Amino acid sequence: MMKRLAPRIAAVLMLLMLSACALPDTQVKTGSVSPSLSIHGAPPNAVLYVDGLAVGNADQYNGTKILAIEEGMHQIQIKQGERVLHAEKIVVSSGETRTVTMNRGDQ
Repeated sequence: MMKRLAPRIAAVLMLLMLSACALPDTQVKTGSVSPSLSIHGAPPNAVLYVDGLAVGNADQYNGTKILAIEEGMHQIQIKQGERVLHAEKIVVSSGETRTVTMNRGDQ
């Protein structure tokens, strides 16, 4: 009886030892919060450009909806057709929400 039980006990002990080191404990940390951009005072149908790329109607990013952008320097333009209504260089850092406000004279 003992001869039959010994291999089974050995197998159970081996499984217990292997299960103790099966997977390492890992943690995933997210990076910093992306900066964002909001536009105030943009007229309807004006298009927002970030670094020369059209990203949508400027008035949709009025603070209720914001645009996530990369950290660093960016060229911001607000255009209606080919006419540039507002142009500005901004620098944003992690977690910052930058608001670009158009003046009445820009329109």
